[in-house]
Amino acid sequence: MAWHIPFVNTEDDCHRLTDFYSDSVMLRVSLDSIDAIRPALSKKFPLWIDPSVAGYHHILTRISKPSKKTVGQKRAKTAWENLIDKFQKKEILGNADFLKKPDDVDLKEFVTSVLDLCLEYKPNWITVPQLPLVNDVSRNKVNRSLAKATYEWKSGTTFEGKLVLPLIFTNQQQYKGKTERNKRRSVIKNCYEAARASVIWAVDTSLSDRKGSGTFRRRFSNLIEFHKDLLKWFSKDTTIIAGPYWGMNLVLWARELCDYPAISLGSGYQYHIPGPFYPAKGSDRVAIPPLRRSVVVDAELRRWLTEALKRLDPKDSAYQDISSLKEEFDLFLDRDLARNQVAKFYKQWFDELEAVPAAGRPLALYQVLSSAFVFGKKMPKLSRSEGSGGDPAIVAQQLMLNCF
Repeated sequence: MAWHIPFVNTEDDCHRLTDFYSDSVMLRVSLDSIDAIRPALSKKFPLWIDPSVAGYHHILTRISKPSKKTVGQKRAKTAWENLIDKFQKKEILGNADFLKKPDDVDLKEFVTSVLDLCLEYKPNWITVPQLPLVNDVSRNKVNRSLAKATYEWKSGTTFEGKLVLPLIFTNQQQYKGKTERNKRRSVIKNCYEAARASVIWAVDTSLSDRKGSGTFRRRFSNLIEFHKDLLKWFSKDTTIIAGPYWGMNLVLWARELCDYPAISLGSGYQYHIPGPFYPAKGSDRVAIPPLRRSVVVDAELRRWLTEALKRLDPKDSAYQDISSLKEEFDLFLDRDLARNQVAKFYKQWFDELEAVPAAGRPLALYQVLSSAFVFGKKMPKLSRSEGSGGDPAIVAQQLMLNCF
């Protein structure tokens, strides 16, 4: 059994789960997507259901706007909107005035309807309904009340599984520096205790760590310090999950700062809060194994592969990896095949790390990433599609500097 938890969002994810991640310890599915993928979902895995309540964040912040194509037109409801239609008192969490003075009776009715729906799928774990974290304290009171109502619901049902407290950060300022982290300690502990949770899932929705931004070195350090704080604030019996990210989930796991890395299945590698909109389709990407990163599949990548081979000795172990990518390039123009390649690479990377005894994993990860950094320094600059991450070595460099 592998110590990772895939986040399964689509039917294609289910296929990649079966093909590459059949040894997963558990899988996590959101309540707004489970009906669409249930026929393809293997019943062999323990199931963690997230009720998708975090989606109210988009209503509260008014960031979900219709596309130009749908302005003035009748738009079909999204899966998330169809889901919340099933909730009792569905409007309360989208009302900023209600958050200031939450009514416990209404919240209990809301939570009961939400968690009863989750229970229908016979999950092993359920996420405690919570709103994502913001910079002020405006959501603290309602999150405490939601946690309390969750425990009351569990006490009156047959559910014997674990409750997961979600810590969904919406920007890096919310865990930047010891002062900011300590300000959050009280509400996090109160919600955890009110719900009688036994699992914490922490993720920064604004972090796409595969992009190689110049600010990531300090940002990664702050994320690590936050996870160190979690270990101080909670007992050893508390299970901690980190991610999904591209590499920081693996860094945190290797350093024993989380029990499970949450992972994606060939695409994403950044958590997006569900909500009343259709997800944007990102660029197709492919993994470059010697660099331990993924890159956009475009014409510039084809040229990059050709130039990279000119700089490599055919006897170099990386030569075959780059050569294979070039030979199979046209295959990766197919989105599903590209995602399969990324998912397969990522699983092999995780398996290599997991095979090392726990005490040696930080060093093992550092060695792999340092090799990728050295390799990247010999390579030409990547496509303009990579933006600030055009330096081939930057992703590995930023991650390796946080392995210890």
